[in-house]
Amino acid sequence: MQEDKEKEMTKDVVVSLKGLQLAPDQQSDAVEVIAPGEYYIRNNKHYVLFEEIMEGETQTLKNMLKFNDNYLEFTRKGPMSVHMIFEKGKKNLTYYYTPFGSIQIGIDATSIEVKETEDEIRAEVKYALDVNYEFVGDCHINIAVKKKGAAVKIA
Repeated sequence: MQEDKEKEMTKDVVVSLKGLQLAPDQQSDAVEVIAPGEYYIRNNKHYVLFEEIMEGETQTLKNMLKFNDNYLEFTRKGPMSVHMIFEKGKKNLTYYYTPFGSIQIGIDATSIEVKETEDEIRAEVKYALDVNYEFVGDCHINIAVKKKGAAVKIA
């Protein structure tokens, strides 16, 4: 079965990552990245590698997504680095490193959904975010990975 999945998706993909933070008494804050990437599957986990350049920065951020039906891991390396782990029903702590210093963040995932079709994989994660043990807001991430050349649209 693993070999069949490898045949379904191509190595060259377009990844769309859209995040939304809903903070109490504040305007929602949305971020979206669309970039070419590489996809593969290993040990029943999806891997997506892609790069991005932040506004005002010259250095590239290298990103990796690793996920399955109940787990998502996001790693970013560069001027801003983080290793976030989302597991349903489990709170994970990590540090977000910026050029201005590090921030401790807590991630408490409430749901992780992955849907696969022949030429697309979608994942959605909903979670509570805290910074230095203070609740910041409820957030969600939508991820779409499609064969290169196919249109990418996030709901």
